[in-house]
Amino acid sequence: MAYKRHAGKSTREMASQRRKSALWIAVIGIGILIVVALFVQNAKALGIGGIGILALLVFMRIFGDFIEGQVDRKIKLEKRAIRGARAEEKVGELLDELPDDEYYVLNDVESPYGNIDHIVIGKNCGIFLLETKAHGGKVETDGETLLVNRKLPEKNFVSQALQNSYWLRDKISEIIGSKPWITPVIVFTNAFVSPTKPIKGVHIVNKKYLLSLLCRTNRPNAVLTQVWEVKEKIESELSQ
Repeated sequence: MAYKRHAGKSTREMASQRRKSALWIAVIGIGILIVVALFVQNAKALGIGGIGILALLVFMRIFGDFIEGQVDRKIKLEKRAIRGARAEEKVGELLDELPDDEYYVLNDVESPYGNIDHIVIGKNCGIFLLETKAHGGKVETDGETLLVNRKLPEKNFVSQALQNSYWLRDKISEIIGSKPWITPVIVFTNAFVSPTKPIKGVHIVNKKYLLSLLCRTNRPNAVLTQVWEVKEKIESELSQ
């Protein structure tokens, strides 16, 4: 299946940027510590007394711990981004299995609410917005709440999917003059997902059930036909 952007591209770029940030923090931090160490080493020549030396040593300890913490944080964020990119790439590989004459896939679309991982336009099956998550463990729901390992995730995934869906609906409406129905889907690539009803219209599935979801929904209509006819224009508009 042909598309301009590869799945996970922006997340890979994010991981790379976080690694560069960690490196710069480390370099600058070490540079400052070296300068302070030189002050301590040459304290007598610089006229720095015992209290001054003690203050410098305390600063070195506190500042060193701070820099180490910042570097560790950036590295953890980098690893999280890499896991996310791998998850998006796995889903991208699954979407490659869809027939080109029935489905059109857009990956890594920028939006005001965070990048949309995948958009799938099915000629006769609807429009799907996919948010991919790399979390492990078990995913379940408690009423209208999504839980990962019985805890709230770091973000409100349902709200994110809905906001992106509304945004995508409005963007497509600007092109065709009608508001299409968007089906938001949260896809977990590693976690076990308990069978559950959609939350506020957002489907929650494991990756192995994704293709069956994309293929079983069958709602051909005039608006969907319009979308299919201008799918390349939609991609062009969303890429700007």
